Amino acid sequence: MVKISMNNWKQAFTDGESWIPEEEEQCLWNEYQIRSGIKLLVQNCPAIVSDKEFQFEQHDAPVEFLYCLSGKTTLSLCDARGEQRELQTQTGHCTCSYLPHCCGISKTQSGTPLRAVGLQVSLETLSSIVSKEKCSFLSLIEGAASEKDVCPFFTEAAIPMSLQISAKQILECPLEGNFKKMFLEYKALELLYTQFSLLDSIAAFSKSITDFEEKATRKAHAILMEDISAPPSLPGLAKNVGLSHTRLNKLFRLIYGNTVFGILRKERLECARRLLEDGRRNVSEIAYECGFSSPSHLSRAFVEQFGSQPKKYQTEHMMRQASLDQHLNFNVN
Repeated sequence: MVKISMNNWKQAFTDGESWIPEEEEQCLWNEYQIRSGIKLLVQNCPAIVSDKEFQFEQHDAPVEFLYCLSGKTTLSLCDARGEQRELQTQTGHCTCSYLPHCCGISKTQSGTPLRAVGLQVSLETLSSIVSKEKCSFLSLIEGAASEKDVCPFFTEAAIPMSLQISAKQILECPLEGNFKKMFLEYKALELLYTQFSLLDSIAAFSKSITDFEEKATRKAHAILMEDISAPPSLPGLAKNVGLSHTRLNKLFRLIYGNTVFGILRKERLECARRLLEDGRRNVSEIAYECGFSSPSHLSRAFVEQFGSQPKKYQTEHMMRQASLDQHLNFNVN
């Protein structure tokens, strides 16, 4: 098994090799130094054919924000106190972590494209640009760092739409050279600014939600996703899981970054986008299958979310896919 230093992603410690083999390196990240103390990480790889495992070790750690659009990685780690824990990064979720003096095994799951964006910010930089009087989250991080044995910090939530859009734009950047560097710097700082505006929500999440409420909210989310074309009413959903509808909406905002209706709307739009890209249904069929009241309702929501009419989006996607297939066939031949 390859052993890597988390402080230098491509540095490896293997028998007779100083760098990670090519088939392993595809699981790793492209790194961009944005500013002193701020680094952007980008992972945009096709699905790997088998699960990949790395041993890792990390000493002086940054605070890391990770936004996973596709893929799943599990960290089995041992911290400075000798305590063992398992942490996961999975599709549609973002994590915030501070994991100094840790070692363990990172396992990346096969079968799904690896698409994620990360921001690493040194503790000193974070302290200099965010006031802990205004951001209770920073107090949590600094409290973890000041512990005698350094206590790791990790929290996970669904990616809010604003962060998801920024992460997707970074992954799909079409530019090259200096223009790409400028674009990535701008988007990374935008992502960081948006993240900082949500830090208190993360801290509130870790303090204000009971175990019962978290389980009830996740159960409600699962029920909501069972049939997005005919979901239960908000009062009915709340009653099913033992919460008031106002509390359920508040918990959805804290855990998933949006209200119950907002999450449902987002999932319906994602369903429509996937079916449009599939190309086997027309806009009317897709609208009703995804729970919209009419094709025009879908069109209005789709333009608002993706900036394009559904039919135009479908046509342009099919043209891009045909061009890509032609290019791949040409290279094979």
